[in-house]
Amino acid sequence: MANKLKAEGDEISATASGGRYLAPAVTAENAARYLHNIHAATQIVNLQMQIFPGPPRIWVEDEKGEPDEKLTDWIKATAEKVMLYPAIQIAWYECMGFGCSVKSPGYSRAGGKYELTEIRNLPAVRFSQYPGHGDIQNELMPGIVVNGSDEVEVYQTSADGTTLNKINNFEIITDPTSPKPAGEAYLLPIYPIIAAIDHTNRASDQQVNRVGAPSVFVQLEEETPQIAEWAKKFVRRWGKDTSFVLPRGVSFPDVKIRETRTAEERLKTLVQWIESYFNPTTVLQKGNSMGASDTGAARVWANFIGGTQAWLESAFEDMFKPMLAANGYENRFVRIRFKRPELDRSAEVREQIKVGIEGKAITIEEIRDNLVELNLKDTDDEIIKKLEEQYKSAPVPPMFGNVAPPEQLKQEGTTEKRINRAYDKALKQLIALIGED
Repeated sequence: MANKLKAEGDEISATASGGRYLAPAVTAENAARYLHNIHAATQIVNLQMQIFPGPPRIWVEDEKGEPDEKLTDWIKATAEKVMLYPAIQIAWYECMGFGCSVKSPGYSRAGGKYELTEIRNLPAVRFSQYPGHGDIQNELMPGIVVNGSDEVEVYQTSADGTTLNKINNFEIITDPTSPKPAGEAYLLPIYPIIAAIDHTNRASDQQVNRVGAPSVFVQLEEETPQIAEWAKKFVRRWGKDTSFVLPRGVSFPDVKIRETRTAEERLKTLVQWIESYFNPTTVLQKGNSMGASDTGAARVWANFIGGTQAWLESAFEDMFKPMLAANGYENRFVRIRFKRPELDRSAEVREQIKVGIEGKAITIEEIRDNLVELNLKDTDDEIIKKLEEQYKSAPVPPMFGNVAPPEQLKQEGTTEKRINRAYDKALKQLIALIGED
């Protein structure tokens, strides 16, 4: 392996011009503008806070999954030096807006070690010019093509938009589920909606102006040169900040034209479309076969966030592979992990334990497994013993839908109270051991 591999490309973002390939629907320049639309930007910022709750945890482990503390310190220092966390966030943002993010990692040998020294971020908008050959892999980034040998080639437009520079040392970060190596912008379906919002906003502005200066029609009751000249000036100067003295021979008939709320209603609908698109829990809405409970929505959201975090983590873990391999650490692996969304299943598990004991629908072992999920595995044997006693004393549920006698219903109510008290006591004991945090 070479002792030095420089990062390539220009990090300065500029609008490309002159001979650029014009995508049939949306250009890279338009995409960059749409990303700053308040409705799209709000959704992106809110989503970004969920995906990136803080810097990731980084460590090195061997083939058995055991951590290597010495190498971990080295990799963590390297990650901080190359600004790994901002690079990951930029990659996600560009994947959302353009489909992929192009990075150029730099490596060099110093002090006897081969190290990752830079992760250069190459702006997605600078890949907006078609090189004239190859198959385009992303309509917003036509500078990324596949040549006749099925190899991916990357061409970056110069800052002044006059030339194309081929980038040889590059890494393309994109959602692995994308059908093409350059991906597809997550926001691509809403760009036409944002264009419609811009148009609707202009219509709303016109309507606001008409509220102050509504549409009027001048009726000339006297056809004199003076009245005709006054009418012309009035039409030219009529606005919300002007006033006129009405001369004799002029009137304003009501032609029954009224301002509508069409633009306002359309804008509301368009914004709702964007909000719905960004919300993966819409699969739980009424009419869908899945349940629309808060727990179900939270689980779908957690899966969406966790899945996004996972492919970003994997992509950047790969950038450390050359560094480990060149230094003889073939059996070591860099791990990057963001904090996953936490689901509070305590109420759900608590209900499972209660129902399981009352109806003897689960075994003692399954009850213990549920307690482990509630982080109650450190509770003493006395609590477990009480749960076992309640399980044994629980009445057998009626068969074939027979109504239980009052004595059994009373016993079931008592059982519910006991399991609730046992749970509360176990939780308090655990909190006392580990503290509130």
